[in-house]
Amino acid sequence: MKVKEILHAVKEKAPVRMLAMSATGAAALVGTAVPAFAAVGDELPTIAITTEMLTPLVEGVVANVGVILPVGLGLFAIMLGIRIIPVLIKRFVG
Repeated sequence: MKVKEILHAVKEKAPVRMLAMSATGAAALVGTAVPAFAAVGDELPTIAITTEMLTPLVEGVVANVGVILPVGLGLFAIMLGIRIIPVLIKRFVG
């Protein structure tokens, strides 16, 4: 009996929920029609990026690669050596 009563109550409240959902949707559409930060005028600001602006960025990347690459290769060689040397010893001794 209780399940039937619950289902009946949900069916009766469904139109009210649909009305509330449509009102919420309409409010959301009206809210999105007005931009929050409207630009004054029709022109968008333009930014001119020059090579002088990019020079510090490129120099920084090259400097970091110059430091990281030798360290990374050294670590790779150490890990590879740790993996290969025991295999070679076992192969020639065993």
